[in-house]
Amino acid sequence: MFRIKRTFNDELETAYAKQFKRYGATPEGSYWLSKTRQNLRFEIMIQEVIKLHGNLDLYIGDIGCGYGALAEYIAKMHYSKWMRYCGYDISKQLIDFCHETYDYSWAEFVISSKPLSPVDICMLSGTFNLAVTKNALDWENHIFNNLTKCWIYTKKTLIFNLQTSEISHISDGNIFYANKIKVLNRCKALFGSSFIVEHEKLPCDTTFIIPKNNMG
Repeated sequence: MFRIKRTFNDELETAYAKQFKRYGATPEGSYWLSKTRQNLRFEIMIQEVIKLHGNLDLYIGDIGCGYGALAEYIAKMHYSKWMRYCGYDISKQLIDFCHETYDYSWAEFVISSKPLSPVDICMLSGTFNLAVTKNALDWENHIFNNLTKCWIYTKKTLIFNLQTSEISHISDGNIFYANKIKVLNRCKALFGSSFIVEHEKLPCDTTFIIPKNNMG
């Protein structure tokens, strides 16, 4: 009898379901170290969006939304005055939690690994940190396969973050560390103009911003 090979997304769904069952709707429940670091990453991304586009009426696609932390942050910081939001995640358990927990008129939550309709801004915060392989190149290829799918539905800017180090590797705790220059160059080759942002309070953490050439 043949065994069906599990995809990375299958493995991720299982891993995140177990983590959420253990820690619940907390940063630890989505493999984050702390709420402070999690929120700082959100703020870095949103501030870059504001720099590029101002406080326009923007539709945000949050890929790998988990238990809805970014939506909660947007509500707390009143960014919902000029944002609409859709959170996407491959875990039915996490999307069900979001439906049960949040009743924001400006937000929705959908089971998917990519946007299902065009969004202005496609955000992926921490989505690729947990690797389900020990092969760093395979994981990097998985990342760019997903980014390419997201790019198709991105109207203005694609923005994501990664843990980074001089040498690409996957830690003993299965956290992926990318070589930021290699990733940046690959972004430029595939998508065009790209740049990075770093913050002194988040060492070994890099945000990649890829505006579309036709943004307005």
